[in-house]
Amino acid sequence: MDERLAKLLTEAQRDLVMAPIEKARTLPATAFVSEDWFTLEIERVFGPNWVGVLFDCELTGPGSAMPFVLFGMPLVAVKDHEHTVRVFHNLCPYDGCPVVRHAGHQLDELTVYYHGWRYRLDGQLIDAPYWNGAPDCSPSELNGHDGNLVAIDTEVRLGVVFINLDGSAEPIDEWLTPWRKLVDPHYAVDRLVPARDQEGLPLIETRRVESNWKTYQENASINILHEAFTHDLYRKSPEVPRVDTQGEPRFELTLDEKLVAFAHARVDSGNTYDEIRLPSAGHDPAVIPDYGFFTTLFPNINVPLLDSMIKVNLVLPETPGKTVLKHLRFYCPEALDKDNFLEEEQAVQTLFDVVHYEDQLAIEAVQQARHSPAWQQHFYAPFWDTLHHRFNQLVMIDLEKT
Repeated sequence: MDERLAKLLTEAQRDLVMAPIEKARTLPATAFVSEDWFTLEIERVFGPNWVGVLFDCELTGPGSAMPFVLFGMPLVAVKDHEHTVRVFHNLCPYDGCPVVRHAGHQLDELTVYYHGWRYRLDGQLIDAPYWNGAPDCSPSELNGHDGNLVAIDTEVRLGVVFINLDGSAEPIDEWLTPWRKLVDPHYAVDRLVPARDQEGLPLIETRRVESNWKTYQENASINILHEAFTHDLYRKSPEVPRVDTQGEPRFELTLDEKLVAFAHARVDSGNTYDEIRLPSAGHDPAVIPDYGFFTTLFPNINVPLLDSMIKVNLVLPETPGKTVLKHLRFYCPEALDKDNFLEEEQAVQTLFDVVHYEDQLAIEAVQQARHSPAWQQHFYAPFWDTLHHRFNQLVMIDLEKT
């Protein structure tokens, strides 16, 4: 370990995280409450990886600009007239003012409020009025200074705008390959569209939890055992816990690069979930996929897939103890054309409202308990916790890279 990481945990604690699951322990409690740990994660976990920051449909059309803050940094997403999405550091290099202060639509250029510098939608400076006394001071007249906006590597996949802050991530399609290999045989991901209301606005849900981002992630799509105890939906199911009468698991795990996921055959979970009376999200809208999935793409995306929909969740850390969540479901176009779509979508939302509330009680309780001196690292149940074990190891692997 380098000096910065060594100040946050001991070699013994690190070795327990990386040990085989039978002897392993979780990340230490300080990993969930420490400002120094959080700062190092921003640099070494979120900096080098692809991070989902917003949904593409939040940029409502060509000429859209949306400012947002990530890890305290002012950023702005812009969609140009060719539908290319770019994310920039939202900062004028001359006066330090954000270039875009409010969401904009049908824009042809970006104008800085403070001193009037004008930018094309690709971040190139048009002019800097009166910077040298001339009303149309051009970029070439800035005494050699670079006046353009600082761009961040940006890609759009799965209806999500992804960024790579330090520019070192592998090509995004390589990062997504394990996920696509798992779900593409079952779900027609590329033809799914965002759920929308009667006015055509995307049904994006934004929530906040008083917890560390990892406390949320270890619950969201990788904690299998808790279903039987935390959720009324699952307590009523004869198929949960997901183990058969012979003690064999009724779930299939995938650990592949940055993907941690589990699948459940619908023949084993058909009595657990209420029917969604909408066309399938599979390759044939008339045929429900044979499998459902709970998937996590490290570090901050998790995507459950079930029957008629997939739900994309963005996990956006604010502080060591506060996390913003953005959720959006995607359906096939035929589903949105159905007269009963909004009724069915509302039923799904109502179900998730209950599930989110039940999870939030547990997540926030666990986060509060991180301050206890009794246990600094927790052990795993090898039958259930392989995904959690791998997720924590992915955190540690990134933290050890310098």
